[in-house]
Amino acid sequence: MLSLPAVLRDTARLYRALFWRTLVMAALVFAVVCLVETVGPWPVVLLSFVGTAVVQGALVEAVEQERRERGSIGGLFRATWKRAGALLGVSMLTGIGVGLGLFLLVVPGLILFTRWSLAVPAVMLEGRSPIDAMRRSRELVKGHGWPVFAVFLTVTVAAGLTSLALELLFVDVLGLWPALTLASALTTPFAAHALNVVYYRIVDPGKPLLHT
Repeated sequence: MLSLPAVLRDTARLYRALFWRTLVMAALVFAVVCLVETVGPWPVVLLSFVGTAVVQGALVEAVEQERRERGSIGGLFRATWKRAGALLGVSMLTGIGVGLGLFLLVVPGLILFTRWSLAVPAVMLEGRSPIDAMRRSRELVKGHGWPVFAVFLTVTVAAGLTSLALELLFVDVLGLWPALTLASALTTPFAAHALNVVYYRIVDPGKPLLHT
């Protein structure tokens, strides 16, 4: 069942079960991204695309490894590196498409955001190219548009507000770079795990998300 409470419960379970592994992995990536953000502006947009794509891909792979009852942080990066080009392509294409949709008219941007929300799992788990992954995501979301939109609107807003609160909480204690890194590493996995939950609930609803 693709209901918001059920998806959030499974997302919270994933977050707890994979907490330390995904925290370390996300922190390694965002430490570089956030360092650049605090030093110079020109490569930030591209590096943010790359960093976010790598983290999302690795988190998708982390859940798949957990379902197979094996895996390591090194294995996450190796699997993600193999699909890095496709992940970056998906991240840039969907980012540009959604951004234009939001800029011109908000509603088209939200529709595209929903339709393409499962493109990263399609890249990592089905080995698809960027365009094919976006097409596959649209097929998966068809018939589940409103529930998927509700999930991703909720987790995106929650992650964004929580990240901002953590940055403000830690910036005076740790400094800007560590505060940005920690906030991103703590909040990004929760939003990304929601991708996995929605994907598996649509593609493989009869199989438990995690082994108990």
